[in-house]
Amino acid sequence: MENRIMNSYIYSFCSGNNYLNDLIKIITKSLIDHKTTKTVYVDYNRLREELVFYKYYGLKNEDYLYDITYVLPIILSNKNLEKSQAEVIKNISYYCKLNKEDIKKYEYMIIGISYNFLIHTLILDKDIEFNKLLQNIKEQIIGFTFDENEEKKDIIKFERSRIKFIQKIDKCIDEKIEELREESIVDGFFRVIYQLYVKDSHENNQSLLSLKNSILGILGFQFDDLNISDLNFVKSLGNYIIKLRKYEINKKEYNQSTHPTEFINLSVGDSIYNPILNNVTVIDKSIKEDILHIKIRSKSGEYEFKFKKTN
Repeated sequence: MENRIMNSYIYSFCSGNNYLNDLIKIITKSLIDHKTTKTVYVDYNRLREELVFYKYYGLKNEDYLYDITYVLPIILSNKNLEKSQAEVIKNISYYCKLNKEDIKKYEYMIIGISYNFLIHTLILDKDIEFNKLLQNIKEQIIGFTFDENEEKKDIIKFERSRIKFIQKIDKCIDEKIEELREESIVDGFFRVIYQLYVKDSHENNQSLLSLKNSILGILGFQFDDLNISDLNFVKSLGNYIIKLRKYEINKKEYNQSTHPTEFINLSVGDSIYNPILNNVTVIDKSIKEDILHIKIRSKSGEYEFKFKKTN
């Protein structure tokens, strides 16, 4: 089981979507294990600062239409289905708000619930039949209810998405894949399921390929060639996921404060401790077209921060 969980995590990086890969890493580093409540959840104070740092060294996300595997670390690190589901919903709401995609939030939420249920189901029974798996996912979505604090207008939006989802899953059960061509996370999710269980085909979309590969890993498939640039670090994060499942990390909530601008006054060769990146060393510093480039090295790899000149 642990080997399949590890592979699911690692294989999700075999997609070519570097932004999504970075986000999976950031979510993983923001997780906290709570042994008393038997829960692994996201430390949003840590996540916020991680994302601030990422703005200075990371990529822009030009297309997040099919992004969903960023919740995979939450799913794999939690043993309990319901607690995992609650944290997945919370994280999807946070992500949609961050990307100003509230209009699509409920579609992503339903797929997050489905993805969470699918992975937890396959961890326990990787040989479950196609129709039974989809029927069980359908029942999970039908049976989902919000807490009492949810506003009526949001419940109505969710219900619309739920009806649409049920129509789509019925088409997938009937293997009417030709009717699942809409550019949406819902249709994308079912196209991947169809590829895995009915008729395989090459998946061109990188985000959906990440989703597909994560499921292949939990199903027990073995990849011969792992085209991942920082494979050793990704493997170490996979081991970290396994330790979180066992509540062995005992990680404390993030209560510090830092900002990338703290690197500006450092010189090449300087080493400091940073709460987000741990021990770092400045290995290069240059100005190109009024942009200050600072390259640092840490245990997790090299990062190039970019600072625009301000007047």
